[in-house]
Amino acid sequence: MSDFNYKLKVIDAPTEGSPGSKVSLKVSVEEATEEVSRVYISVPRYAVFEVLTRESDTLFSLNYYIPYDAPYGKYDVAVWAVSKNNVKGPVTNISFTVK
Repeated sequence: MSDFNYKLKVIDAPTEGSPGSKVSLKVSVEEATEEVSRVYISVPRYAVFEVLTRESDTLFSLNYYIPYDAPYGKYDVAVWAVSKNNVKGPVTNISFTVK
């Protein structure tokens, strides 16, 4: 099994939002050692798990509505890519506040 590495750059990501509001995320996966199949985002503490939409070979995005019942506070959001061989790459963490 080979190591799957890349540089994940956050191009556009809000740092805060309110319950019920729409947030958009855009990331770029560059210098990947294998072809990228998918990019995921998760908030493990609250069972949020989404697949980003592929816009190009390196650009991925997501539009997400914060649940109306989301508790206020700071969240650690994990973003990572998976190769065509289904190998998970390194995780990038983003901080997000619901207020």
